[in-house]
Amino acid sequence: MVPDLTYASNRLASVPGLWFGSAPEAVAALSTRYRPHRLLLADTKAGLDFRHHAIVCEGASLNLLRYGPELVVDAGTFDTFYMLEFPLSGGVDIQYGDRRVSSRLGSGLVLSPGSHIRSTWRADTTQVMLRLERNFVEQAWQRHTNEARRRTPIFQAELDLEASAGRRIARLIGMMVEEKIEAGCAAALSPMPLVNAVLATLFEHVPVKAVATVESVAAGPVPAYVRDFRRLLDAPSYLPLTVAELAAELDVSTRTLTTGMRRFTGYSPHDYLTMRRMEHARKLLDQGGISIMQVAERVGYANAGRFAASFRAYCGVNPSRLCEHDSR
Repeated sequence: MVPDLTYASNRLASVPGLWFGSAPEAVAALSTRYRPHRLLLADTKAGLDFRHHAIVCEGASLNLLRYGPELVVDAGTFDTFYMLEFPLSGGVDIQYGDRRVSSRLGSGLVLSPGSHIRSTWRADTTQVMLRLERNFVEQAWQRHTNEARRRTPIFQAELDLEASAGRRIARLIGMMVEEKIEAGCAAALSPMPLVNAVLATLFEHVPVKAVATVESVAAGPVPAYVRDFRRLLDAPSYLPLTVAELAAELDVSTRTLTTGMRRFTGYSPHDYLTMRRMEHARKLLDQGGISIMQVAERVGYANAGRFAASFRAYCGVNPSRLCEHDSR
C-alpha cells in the first residue's frame, strides 16, 4: 500500500460524493462526469456498492471510484482526457487497443487517448484516479518539447509505484488532495504547480511517444476505412446518416465495415454510431434551449420516443430529466 495514495483516498472519501446500488444509476452519473459507457456485471443479479468522490481542478480532477462486484467497464475511447489509475484494493485488467495491461497494489496505469478501452474490475477494487484534460496535456507537451505543432503524447501504460517516478506522482496526488480540501475556496492555493509537476514527471521519466493526432495511434494494422468511419462521426453533421450511408461515404460495403469495426474496435458500426449519437445528444441537452424532438432529429431519430428509449438505455437516465434540470 502506498501511504500517499491511502491518505488521498481517505481525504477524498470525506468529500460529498455519489453512492448508488444499481448499474443504471452508476452509468448515468459517470456518463455525465466522464463519457457514455457500458457496465457488464459478471453476476447479473449482484447489486453495486458504487461510490464516487471527486475534486475538480483546472485541467484535472481527483477521483475515488469503487463499484464493488467484479464487472466490465466498456469505456470506448478516451477522446478528450487521460486517466491515471491507482488501485488501493483489488486491481483492473484492461484490453487497451490491441494490448492487455493490468494494475494491482503497488502499480498503476496511465491511459492515453486514442485506444479502445475495456476494463475488467476485480471484486472489491477501489481506485484513486487523476483525470487530465487532453488539451491541457497537449499544450504542456508542446511547451516541454518547444515544438511548433501540437501533438498528442502517448505514454507507456504501466507505472510502477515503487519506482522513483511512481513515488513522486503518488506524493503529488496526496499533496493536491490535501491542499484542495484544507484550503477554503476563497483562499485555495492554485493546484496548477502540482498538476504541472505530475506532467513533468510523466514527460521526463515515463516512456512516451507523440503522434500528430490520437487517431494515428491506431494507424498500424487498422484499415483506413475503420479510422475514417470513426473520424467521420467526430462531425455532428454525419450523425443522422445510417450505417449503410456512412459505408457508402467511405466506399466500402456494410459487411466490410462491420467486420473491420468488430475486429479492431470491439464495436459494431451501429453500436459505435449509437454511442456517438448519444454523446452528442447529451451535449445538446446539457447546453439547454432545445427540445427533445429537436435533439432527436439532430442525431438521426425521426421519432422522439425511440430516441428517448435509446438515450435511456445508453445513459441510464431519461432525456426529459435533463430538460427538467435545465428548466429549473
